[in-house]
Amino acid sequence: MQHTIEEKGIAVKPRYSFKRVDTAGAAPTVEDIDCSRITDSFKAYHIDAICQDAKHAVCRQLSDTPFSPEENANIPNVTYELPDGQEIHIGPQRFSIPELLFNPSLANGFGSVGEEILKTPDVENKGLSQLVTECIGKCDIDVRRELYNGILLTGGTSLFASLQKRLEDEVTNLAPSMMKVRVISPSNAIEKRYSTWIGGSILASLGTFQQMWMSKSEYKEYGAGLIHKKAP
Repeated sequence: MQHTIEEKGIAVKPRYSFKRVDTAGAAPTVEDIDCSRITDSFKAYHIDAICQDAKHAVCRQLSDTPFSPEENANIPNVTYELPDGQEIHIGPQRFSIPELLFNPSLANGFGSVGEEILKTPDVENKGLSQLVTECIGKCDIDVRRELYNGILLTGGTSLFASLQKRLEDEVTNLAPSMMKVRVISPSNAIEKRYSTWIGGSILASLGTFQQMWMSKSEYKEYGAGLIHKKAP
């Protein structure tokens, strides 16, 4: 998403890096603030947060079928306002960005960001559905039926509309015919986005789990192998 915004000649400015100045009878202007003491990592974090919000706002829909750049060239634009008041207009990219999950080769159209994605060996041939199928295929044959029947979809990117159905359909086509594929995802957007953290907090609050913890002093004394005794 950041590449898509910057490709339009617009710089993403974190909210702390400017101030709005109201002028009587005129639109507010934006003045930059001296941020020379701000670290690059802090700036990158805030830029990423803005781009994440833009992604969730405009890239809501995932096609039910594979994305075709030619067929979707005339998709109407949607508008997103950046914190400094600049507006960006997103067209086919609101479908092509989510489609990267299933067709990483589309990353060729996203400049240096796409090049980084495609540096991963064989990634251009493996979308999300293929990776899920391969992962299950590497597990013990006795548990594969349960794994196919309980694929959990969570995280910020899972907010894309139709992602659950698209993943379930494609994994069904790739899985052995006798397997029943079911992709599970919370209906509540907050739970869907933070399910891993919610689950982790529940697990950490259980008394039985606390007995499995390894303290820093125990790690120093016994090493990593102690975890197999505390949590066999």
